[in-house]
Amino acid sequence: MTSPRSASFVIQPASTTHAGGIQPSASFFRPSRPYSRPGSPSSIIDIGIPDHDESDQQHEFVSLKRMKQSREPLLPGPSGPPSVPHSYSPAPSRSATRLVRTSLDRVLSISRGLSFDSTPKRHSHALSTTASMSIPPPTSPSPSPSSPSLSEPPLFNPTPPSHSPPLRAVPLTITNRPVRRWEQHPSRNKFLFNGRLLTGGDTPYAFLASFTIVLGIAGVWFSTTAVWWWLNISPAVSVVTGYLALITISTMITTATTDPGILPRNLDSDPPYPASSPSDGGVRAPMPRDLKVRSDVVRVKYCPTCKTYRPPRSSHCKMCDNCVDGCDHHCQWVNNCIGRRNYTTFFALLLSATLSLILIIVTSALHLYFLTSRDHLSFKQALSNRQGTGSAVAFGLSVSVVWPVAALLTYHMRLLLLNTTTIEQIRNQAHKSLIPSGPAPPNPFSHGSWGRNVAAVLCRPTGWSWLDASAPVKEDRREVWEGPGE
Repeated sequence: MTSPRSASFVIQPASTTHAGGIQPSASFFRPSRPYSRPGSPSSIIDIGIPDHDESDQQHEFVSLKRMKQSREPLLPGPSGPPSVPHSYSPAPSRSATRLVRTSLDRVLSISRGLSFDSTPKRHSHALSTTASMSIPPPTSPSPSPSSPSLSEPPLFNPTPPSHSPPLRAVPLTITNRPVRRWEQHPSRNKFLFNGRLLTGGDTPYAFLASFTIVLGIAGVWFSTTAVWWWLNISPAVSVVTGYLALITISTMITTATTDPGILPRNLDSDPPYPASSPSDGGVRAPMPRDLKVRSDVVRVKYCPTCKTYRPPRSSHCKMCDNCVDGCDHHCQWVNNCIGRRNYTTFFALLLSATLSLILIIVTSALHLYFLTSRDHLSFKQALSNRQGTGSAVAFGLSVSVVWPVAALLTYHMRLLLLNTTTIEQIRNQAHKSLIPSGPAPPNPFSHGSWGRNVAAVLCRPTGWSWLDASAPVKEDRREVWEGPGE
């Protein structure tokens, strides 16, 4: 008696019977394909148990022969039934080839009267492979507990969640109070009105003295000389002088309290250093950078205090301990650096102050002259008069102040026409003293004409503040996604 796994079936004439033992199930002999091409009998594999009737055996032989001669594909074509669901995958082409080969072997075995027991083992293995190729009907896949369900959300969501404020810029707070940038800025500047105004790191006494002189001259003149001109000659003189005085005071305050162009810090915390140490045994300094400006090359240096490469025409102010964009000089009379953002107001201060002083000097002198000529008073009597005394004081103060202010205005007018700064002019003078016969260093920032240079400096926009001292400090609280958890 043979075991179920090694059972073999012998196809004999109609008088024979099947071998004894446990028979396989009916689905083993009559597997059904889920889909078949209509009108193609060879697309259905019929492996049946031969009856005792000879006509059934002949019908099986004809069916197998027709399958041998058929050239139609085993899988349904484009004109077949509806498309198979995604969970169903057709059998590979290698299994289909093995199926046809097994069918041919069976046809030859039937025609020669051979039994399955007499065939080689490879035919028996092919028959079992053919029988096991019955494709079950498509069923919906049941999710396993280990595999995630399709309805579950993905582990990584590329769309960031909505936060107000966003996580990339969360304001830093201390005791429910936002921290401003000026509180964390390491410099010698003094900030006023929560960072909206600032002054330099120098002592403010020079600025207070100059501002007191300006207010004193204006107050004396407006209280005496301006009144006489308004009542006796023309109010236009008082109006024009008052307008120039207001411009002088406003530009002086603006220049003293405006951010001159303080550059941000820690932009280049790891600069490149030369490979070898200096020959004199000094400390290695970061390598400079050469930038091309028009047809010339400008070398910029690294600032170890601000930890950044200074842009062209920038310098580090030791009084304020800042790198200033377009730094011209540090003016102690306004207690602030003169840079890119306040140079226009500084030049307007010099111009309006010079014109105001000249106008005050002329009107005060004319006032004393008219008192002696029209009122027939002596010069001593004119000075003893209240209005004459005020004109004499305003005249003396203005004459003593106008010379340095006018000289400074003349110097900056020359710098403005050449489109250069005070620091660059001092460097050029030092270069000329070291190399007297050599040519002057070129100025790559000049536009070629006086008019273009004046327009480029005075008509340029102020621009945004790099420091923005009154803005709150923001920090990035985004976290790095380290992948799904274990």
